[in-house]
Amino acid sequence: MTLTTDERFEARAAYERRRRLRRVAVGVLVVVVAATLVWLVMFSSVVAVRRVAVDGETTLSEAQIRRVADVRIGQPLARVDTSAIEARVARMDRIQSVTVSRSWLHTIRIEVVERTPVAWLTVGGAIRGLDRYGIDFRSYDKPPKKLLEADVSETDPRRRQQTLAAVAFVVQLIEDEDPGLRKQVQAISAATKDSIELNLTHGRTVLWGSKADSTHKLTVLRALLRIDAKRYDVSAPDQPTTRQ
Repeated sequence: MTLTTDERFEARAAYERRRRLRRVAVGVLVVVVAATLVWLVMFSSVVAVRRVAVDGETTLSEAQIRRVADVRIGQPLARVDTSAIEARVARMDRIQSVTVSRSWLHTIRIEVVERTPVAWLTVGGAIRGLDRYGIDFRSYDKPPKKLLEADVSETDPRRRQQTLAAVAFVVQLIEDEDPGLRKQVQAISAATKDSIELNLTHGRTVLWGSKADSTHKLTVLRALLRIDAKRYDVSAPDQPTTRQ
């Protein structure tokens, strides 16, 4: 059947109306779906915190970390302030670093790295552990047998921290690079960051100096210890000396 011009026009207009209605309907549906998803994720309890997982703890307990993290169970997972949790946990003395993440659909995951002591020292009558960065971060009831004693006499707060960091650096270097020498080191002391000394077995001492050129100093000291002496000086590693 052949349509007249008017009929074709009406059919075309009807088609365009249906197409516009479909577009409007699809648009409304998209908005409804998006709004529903936003509500589900941001405001409902469907995707909410039900569990706090802690990984990496060694001396601290999961309960201690969870208590400080203060994550509210039942809060929508997407609205949890992970940066605030990290900041709270990072303030714990024994925490070196922390990462907080969401594990969909219901878990907040807290991954920590605890500080590891490399030496101990006495601070105000308390025995404190010193980590590899020179931070004294925990107390002990008695001197830990497997750690070196560090004696730092610098009192100015800024210079003292620099000295502690230098001492810890040297201890960690010897620990990592020469376990045999580490067994001979009984204690380490420093009046300043540039006057580090090692106390070895059999009454021997080593003037290390600053932490600069420490790898070179360690190489030189290995050779120097073949000489029977009481005092070794590697503070200037290109001109080492010994003294009886």
